[in-house]
Formats: sequence, structure tokens, C-alpha cells
Amino acid sequence: MTALPDSITSGAFVASNGEFGWQRQDVEPAIYAIRDAAYAVLGGEAWLVTGPHSWHGMFPQRDGSPPAVYHWETQPRSLHESWQAYCARTAQESIDTVRSMATEIEQEIPAELIECLRFNLSYVAEQEV
Repeated sequence: MTALPDSITSGAFVASNGEFGWQRQDVEPAIYAIRDAAYAVLGGEAWLVTGPHSWHGMFPQRDGSPPAVYHWETQPRSLHESWQAYCARTAQESIDTVRSMATEIEQEIPAELIECLRFNLSYVAEQEV
């Protein structure tokens, strides 16, 4: 598996398992780098960073309702879709989802937690599927 460029990973939150979580302004460049490295984005989830290498996926809500989990999956590869087309499509699906999801999350969680919001991406190379 090709490593992502340092310019993409250096500013990311790194969880104890080595996975990355990007801030809102950094997640789109990360998605483009993933696409350009010929990976398909399978989906992702929002993380609430709780420590240097720790996070959880339950977000408290401003209105006091039960905590929420935010995640998405991209549509599976179609039979006649080239790998490059699949990578491009899943990247765009993820960008569109993160844009709307980030806005939703920022409106629903307590304002002081917004700086702890990160987006984790699940991605795969063609030889791994």
C-alpha cells in the first residue's frame, strides 16, 4: 500500500491504532490524496478527539438528546466501473458527505467540542478487494 504524502498526514490526528483523523479543512485534501494514490474510499466516520491518541464516536448533543454517531458508506463498485472511476466517484461521494455532515455536526454538538471534531476515512487499494 502506498503511503499518503507527509503533507497530508503530518497535520492529522493519529489514533493509537495508527489511523488518521482530519480536521474539516484538511479532510478534502486528504480525500484527494487518497484518490490520487489509487485508493477507493469505502466510507468514514466522525471522531471526537479525547486525548493525544484517543477518540470516541459518540457525540453529545446541544439539546440534551442522546449522543449521536456520524458515519457514511460509499456505494459499492459497479460491475463495469473501472478502478480509477470507482476511486474518483467514492472520493466525490465522500467530499459531498463530509461537507454536509460537518455542517450538521457543528450545529448539533456543543460549540466547545467543534475543535475536537475529526474525520476518519476507510480506504482500500484495488489489490485488497
